[in-house]
Amino acid sequence: MRVEFYGLTFDLPAGWVDIAGDLPEGSPPTLAKETDGCGAIQFSIAKYRSGEKPNVDFNVLRTFMIQFCRNNSMDVEHITNIESDGIISVGVLSETGDQLTSAWYLSNGNDVVFMTYVGMANDTDCLKELGVAKAIVSSISF
Repeated sequence: MRVEFYGLTFDLPAGWVDIAGDLPEGSPPTLAKETDGCGAIQFSIAKYRSGEKPNVDFNVLRTFMIQFCRNNSMDVEHITNIESDGIISVGVLSETGDQLTSAWYLSNGNDVVFMTYVGMANDTDCLKELGVAKAIVSSISF
């Protein structure tokens, strides 16, 4: 189902809900499976409002991702670039211990979204949820 979520539009499978209201105040917009979930998807959204246009490109997103990886002890060698329908994104996937983390920076040149999925590594259900996160990334529009 196509949904609008904090200024973004994307495809979201049935059974996924906004759980930000259940988290501590100030938590970012967060989605999780309503039942039997093992991870969560979180969003940080920066929308261009006025002033000089930022003209965000792959180099900017890659710089952001390298900094995120360094701050979280993640390997920067596996950063991927994707462009589709005017949206550019860089992503990374990391498994450390029992945690699976995937992160993406997306932009339409003006707006930027940082999206993460965190779940349990080596868990079939979490790998399915990671697939949902990847599908959301590929369907986002601003």
